[in-house]
Amino acid sequence: MSESSSSSPAESPTPVENSDDVIVDDSDLDGFGALFSESASSTTLSSAGEISGFTPLDPSQWAYDSGKVIEQGAVILGGCEQDFGFGLRQQYFHKAVILVLDHDENTFTKGVILNRPSDRMMDDDTNEGLKWRVWFGGDVQGLDSLMPDIVCLHSLKSEEAMEASNTVIKNIQWTSFENAKKLVKKGIASGPEDFWLFAGYAGWGPGQLAGELDRNSWYMCATDSQTLLKELSRQSKGVDPRDAGLDTWNLLMSLTLVYNEFKNMIGKEDTAKNAFDDLMLKEWSQENLVKFDYGDLSLTSNPVVQGADTSTYADMALSEGLAGTVLRASSADRSPFLLTKQHLHHSLLLVILEDERVSLGCVLNQVSTKGIEVGGSTVPIRYGGDYAVKGQSPMMWIHCSQKLKDAGLGTSVGEKGNCFYTCTQEEAKDAISYNVATPEDFLVLSGICVWPKLGGSLANEVKRGVFEVVPEANLVNVFQTLQKQEILTEENLSKNIAVTNDAWANAAGAGSKTSSKEKSSEGTLTVGIGEGFDEDNDKVVFNSDKLVSELADDALKKWIATFLLGSPTLA
Repeated sequence: MSESSSSSPAESPTPVENSDDVIVDDSDLDGFGALFSESASSTTLSSAGEISGFTPLDPSQWAYDSGKVIEQGAVILGGCEQDFGFGLRQQYFHKAVILVLDHDENTFTKGVILNRPSDRMMDDDTNEGLKWRVWFGGDVQGLDSLMPDIVCLHSLKSEEAMEASNTVIKNIQWTSFENAKKLVKKGIASGPEDFWLFAGYAGWGPGQLAGELDRNSWYMCATDSQTLLKELSRQSKGVDPRDAGLDTWNLLMSLTLVYNEFKNMIGKEDTAKNAFDDLMLKEWSQENLVKFDYGDLSLTSNPVVQGADTSTYADMALSEGLAGTVLRASSADRSPFLLTKQHLHHSLLLVILEDERVSLGCVLNQVSTKGIEVGGSTVPIRYGGDYAVKGQSPMMWIHCSQKLKDAGLGTSVGEKGNCFYTCTQEEAKDAISYNVATPEDFLVLSGICVWPKLGGSLANEVKRGVFEVVPEANLVNVFQTLQKQEILTEENLSKNIAVTNDAWANAAGAGSKTSSKEKSSEGTLTVGIGEGFDEDNDKVVFNSDKLVSELADDALKKWIATFLLGSPTLA
């Protein structure tokens, strides 16, 4: 959803910059590329996608389904019918309410998201001492941009305010931040409270939005300015950004005719999917809309992961270089891979190369739906990452047997001389055919992960606690655990994930922290005020009883079901 990329949530993550030897060519991943595709009702959806009573703020509020008519002043509501929604990618578009500011079917459509208020503030360099509350308007030149695209909505009626603004619909205009500050300076506006400041926007190219409407990714809605202004006003008065604006979507959706069709077709799977997507949206809001001590407006800071397990192993590995090291994903309560790169949650990563430009690694504990026949057995092919290396075999064979090493099979991964050895497919097959080895002695990896040294190196991720160094003494146990995984099927999905988690836990060793689930069993969650949830417990998703650690586990399962199995509704 931007000028430069499609908004389709099934799209694979934006690639990192490549080194000269790394390519993003799915065909080189031995088939892995194919895995990364593509009225007046007074009720509303609850956050779990169920039906609950709902009364609009004012009986005069109205909205209706406008079909597929795209025009300036129309409202776009995030859809919920697609199999793969925005839970894993671009969570901010889930149940978004977007006001179309400009539309030309031959060039471009631009809108701002109305229901993502933040508690971030922007300084006013024209009116000393004033601060402006910032709303997340979209992902193009948004909050994380060095130069955000800022528009200010308002309903001022003076001639000078109108002349400095562009009309969207009757009684709603937008103007630039500079103009808004000048209007305040001149006394035409009383202050920032007369405006809603949006950083960023959502954009579609020619025909793009129409195509997404055909896929039920969005619903078009028509409403009046008073309905929108009342919702904007309500959200301005102390609404917690972690609630993610779901009430606004619920209100407008409940007033449209399309809602009646939706509530009639919703089933248990749809309810579960919407519950997951709602929770992921709340976590995105927690991460991106709540002000932290390390920044006011910018989201580009990289703080240390809270609760990460740091040890002397990390210092030793960093001083010697990471190549040949096995890393485990953070054991922090709040997984750094909840909202993006979910395949790295509870991952084990073998670092295979590190130079001045890039670090390369392979995920060890994710099996795919494919296998390779050898010695009368089928060895699972493991998903190692999104990338491939030019001129090299797309598959990497590794073993953890000193006996095979003594027989001359394989070379150490990296320069550390640890217990992981790599060999070619031909060498492995020859060893199996001569009964020197068995198929079970090997793990077969396809694909790699890439960390450029510029823009966030793997070493920096270790320092921050995003990854933790696995002691060499634990590697044999880890390898033996991984050998229990099978070629991925719908039937053994849960079993394979259980082994993934067991291997990740074994990598930490006895007595080490493995997950917040263990700690959560030590006591019950504290019940807070309001909706019966503890709003200050950051181990649970805001206004819910869902542990963030459990949601990260669900996201991993969803990622595997979607991208490795091709069955997003399975999880």
